[in-house]
Amino acid sequence: MSMPNSRKGAEKTKVELVRLDNVSMDEDDEILPDFEAEVDDGRRVWVTAVLERTAVIEPAPGEPKVLVNRRRLFVNPLHLRVRHLASKEAARRGREAARQLRLQEQQSSAA
Repeated sequence: MSMPNSRKGAEKTKVELVRLDNVSMDEDDEILPDFEAEVDDGRRVWVTAVLERTAVIEPAPGEPKVLVNRRRLFVNPLHLRVRHLASKEAARRGREAARQLRLQEQQSSAA
């Protein structure tokens, strides 16, 4: 009895990887860490931080982290998470407002 040959795994569509520094996004967005990437030498790594021109990678679990230029990393853009920086700015404004309120309370209690 012959079973039909299932090739679902072999027919998986290959996703086009793009250089991390070529990922298109808005100026006010930042890429969140914790995603898989491929270094230009073919190694698969885990990205733990994304900076302006570089990224921090972990070559394998438990190995020391390494700083790599973003041009050397290739990623699947569909796996990236992005945060709009407006939330970061709002948090800064909230901290500043709280600081101003504390200063006003200190000045009124001193008077």
